[in-house]
Amino acid sequence: MSSEDLRLSNFKCPECGNLAIAVTHRFRPPKVDDNRKWEVVKFLIKNGFHYQHISIYESDRHGIQRFVRYARYPENMIDAIEFVEQYKIQALKNND
Repeated sequence: MSSEDLRLSNFKCPECGNLAIAVTHRFRPPKVDDNRKWEVVKFLIKNGFHYQHISIYESDRHGIQRFVRYARYPENMIDAIEFVEQYKIQALKNND
């Protein structure tokens, strides 16, 4: 599923019928009763991070930006706030 597919999706939950939010296959949900981690998930999705790949680049010796690896998604709110600020240019645009 592409980023554009995620942005335009209109899925309904098969259990409750409410509008669901599509995330990539990389998303691993927290335990049902782990409210702190679920708050992090909600915060990330609200800010355009649907668990898509987030690329990390570093300058090589010539000053050219090169792909190094993909960022790991945070599991706590302090790291999530920093993550959103650091990678906001790669966030999906939400349909609000």
